[in-house]
Amino acid sequence: MSSATTITAIAAVASTAVGVASAQQQAQAAKNQAKFQQQVAANNAIIAQQNATRIRQQAEVAEEEQRERLRLTKGAATARLAASGLLVDDDVDATSALFLQDIAESGEYDILKLRDNYEQEARAAEIQGSNFQAQSSLFGLEASNQSPGFAAAGALLSGAGKVASAGKDADWW
Repeated sequence: MSSATTITAIAAVASTAVGVASAQQQAQAAKNQAKFQQQVAANNAIIAQQNATRIRQQAEVAEEEQRERLRLTKGAATARLAASGLLVDDDVDATSALFLQDIAESGEYDILKLRDNYEQEARAAEIQGSNFQAQSSLFGLEASNQSPGFAAAGALLSGAGKVASAGKDADWW
């Protein structure tokens, strides 16, 4: 048995030990990273849902503000028509009544457009939240599939052949 073969055998054992420890650490780091990403995605899903709720609340406020502007516009139009000498409480087929009806219809159309725009924003936030939730689930699966023990065992088995061969050459067995 030469000292070179003994050194080679010892190096094979050391290399295998380092490989086992490294494989375990890498697998643990990958698992921890996946868990972290899972939590970030879950938090983003919560934020996206909160955004959707906030957008819907803003829609209610914007809609009420638009309705108030519509009331003020109709009131101002009624006052101008009356100031110009037109009867404003006359027949529903009167010019003034038709003019006020046009204002009301246009205002309601604006309110519906406003509502639709806000609803599209809220829906986009909900879809984004669903996507984040799906990402969170995928990261959770990735974390559960990482096994530091199996990674270490794989490295140990991989290195065992090298150790056995080097040990045989060094007459250890």
